[in-house]
Amino acid sequence: MRPFLFLTLSLTVFVRLSLAQETRPPVPIDFPASGGFLPDPWTRAPIDAEVTPLEIGLQARAAAIITKGLQKYPEPLVKQFLGGVSIVGSLRFYHVSYGGTYMSEARKVVLAYKRKFDSRGFEQRLHHEFSSLLLKMNQESFSKRRWSAANPPGFTYRAGGVIEEQHGDRSEATKVLGAEQKKTGGSGSSLLRVSPALMEEGFLTPYNRISVEQDVNEMAAHLFTDPEIWKFCEDYPRIDQKIDVLIDFYRTLDPTMDRLYFRNLTSVKKVAPL
Repeated sequence: MRPFLFLTLSLTVFVRLSLAQETRPPVPIDFPASGGFLPDPWTRAPIDAEVTPLEIGLQARAAAIITKGLQKYPEPLVKQFLGGVSIVGSLRFYHVSYGGTYMSEARKVVLAYKRKFDSRGFEQRLHHEFSSLLLKMNQESFSKRRWSAANPPGFTYRAGGVIEEQHGDRSEATKVLGAEQKKTGGSGSSLLRVSPALMEEGFLTPYNRISVEQDVNEMAAHLFTDPEIWKFCEDYPRIDQKIDVLIDFYRTLDPTMDRLYFRNLTSVKKVAPL
């Protein structure tokens, strides 16, 4: 065996042993070495998927963050609707950098992780993508009517449908993300900055305005991780209404996931039931 290959295998075993010493994730977490795990059509034009593997030294840290995020769901829900999580070093579709995506047939979430990422921001990507999977598999349990009623009169998303409808060779989310990256020369993360002006209208960030799916995605990301979401609910009635609709959706999947459940997820001091 060549020394480099032996070293790689040894480090991989070390990562697995480190994870084994901690709480195991409810579904597999893996670290693909290439884009071979993606659906074949994604590897061809116009999608032209590009994947780089996550360096071994970051794998344990990334897996620990995602394991913590997965533990915020009832385990039966995760096992029913999620087949696993793949973590890579970078992810590009249509020559645009992505923070994550999901594969509906495989019931899998794919996330890109970098050393500079903070834990909460990376965990939010998990909840963002998993909420899309849950929506896709349970659309009948989501009230688009109640959700849309929280928007200003006359507002129309860039894309229709609960799961974002795609016209042409790419989604509206991809178009918006690509344009932002080209304009700023960055990652497009500015699209995910919380805006008080937008919250008056019922949207957390500019990205929420693309489609119902993206709106739900970012609401879910904050609902699972951000203590400030409850202050947003107090100050902005439209946000509060959408949080109610989203919690009702999760309750159809597991009745324990009520408002108190979510408050306890983000509270330093747990809230006792009445």
